[in-house]
Amino acid sequence: MKKMLLCMSVLFMTGNLLYSQIFVPPGDGTLHQALAGAEDGDVFQLAAGQTYTESGYTEFGDIVEMDVTIEVDGDGSEKAIVKMETEREGDETITFFNVGDQASLTLRGIEFDGALNELPSANYLVTFTMGDVPTPILVKKITVENCYIHNLVDDVIAAGNGDMKYNVVVDSTIVDNVIITNTCTSIYYKYAGANYISLTNSTIHNINSYGLRIAGPVETGLPDNTPVVVIDHTTWYKTGVGDDAREMIQGEKGPLLNPWMVTNSIFVDQVNKDRTFINIKDNPGPGEENDYLSTIASICFWDIGQVNFRSHTVMDTLRMDPGFADPDNGDFTLPEHSPLFSLGTDGGPIGDPRWYIGVYGIKDDVPVVRSFALHQNYPNPFNPVTQISFDLEKAGWTTLAVYDLMGRERAVIVSENLHPGHYKYSFDASGLSSGVYFYQLGTAGQTLTRKMMYLE
Repeated sequence: MKKMLLCMSVLFMTGNLLYSQIFVPPGDGTLHQALAGAEDGDVFQLAAGQTYTESGYTEFGDIVEMDVTIEVDGDGSEKAIVKMETEREGDETITFFNVGDQASLTLRGIEFDGALNELPSANYLVTFTMGDVPTPILVKKITVENCYIHNLVDDVIAAGNGDMKYNVVVDSTIVDNVIITNTCTSIYYKYAGANYISLTNSTIHNINSYGLRIAGPVETGLPDNTPVVVIDHTTWYKTGVGDDAREMIQGEKGPLLNPWMVTNSIFVDQVNKDRTFINIKDNPGPGEENDYLSTIASICFWDIGQVNFRSHTVMDTLRMDPGFADPDNGDFTLPEHSPLFSLGTDGGPIGDPRWYIGVYGIKDDVPVVRSFALHQNYPNPFNPVTQISFDLEKAGWTTLAVYDLMGRERAVIVSENLHPGHYKYSFDASGLSSGVYFYQLGTAGQTLTRKMMYLE
């Protein structure tokens, strides 16, 4: 029987861009059918609390040469549920989304369940397609926000196919406000070159292999694409529960020419105690000459493997049991009066913010932003990369720009329509002269400005 898809489509103008907002009805096959007709800029909205399944294809869709958003309709407090129910035949790969050349994919406010008959069945949430004959591709951006991802046989965002070496570059990967459990690695870029990776405000637990693995050009074959990596306000528990028990965070096979920042995070229960829990290593040969570029600050660790921070900058680490409420059942609430509430780089709590019940007296799956705020960059002074974060209480066109002392615009970091929430961006001042700069946030007729110092 041919399935009929009834969608409601509305056209919007944002800035100078026209995009289509399409409501997809719940059911089996409806999302796959909607994505089969996707065009550049489409925003597919799913019903909160409703279920979308796929039982006839090995993917929900291929996203190639277009920007596509799939999000829950509403404020994100209740998620849409997307389940892969296709039965595997032989050794075929089952994935939610294949992303190809010149594409961007945004996933927001969705629960992704890869289980079939209550056992993990789907391989990946996102992987990359190079066509029938492997050819080089550039993926513009992968964004996963406010999602719950569970029950995958393999990795969440995956570039582990050897054919991807020399061929796949992912410019930006943004993962924010997610829970990942009962999968393999969260971001597994063994063969994909990358320029920027951010994993923030998230909990990763019950992971079979690596917690996160990013390789350098010895593996990827792409020396011009070694990423800036930002890992901030994350909670990690039980990494390496499968047969291939590995590191919680691994950066390897360099030279890794750009800095990593691992901050405000909690690491507990690494299964393989022979492995280093945070292992950011250059290893192009003897000497590991770039093993000093990263910053590891304001972290707590307990019941982990080897500790080897090499020559990286390390500040304010604490080895202690954080006292999670019920971690084996997914509750990582911190106890009242925990010293972790003031260990942060800003003097506040560390770990995924959703578990701060001891401080705020509330615990929401989605942090609620109630103000328009621009935060001080970190680190400051900096050389050459710093992080700038801000909060939006309302949706709207948002700009974040950098100006010199003469008021001349020197960089535009953000210029797009954003939803309410907390955002963090990396700014690389390479090419600018040392000195004082201003960064200004603007949205809905409001502006905020702060000062920062760049030291070459």
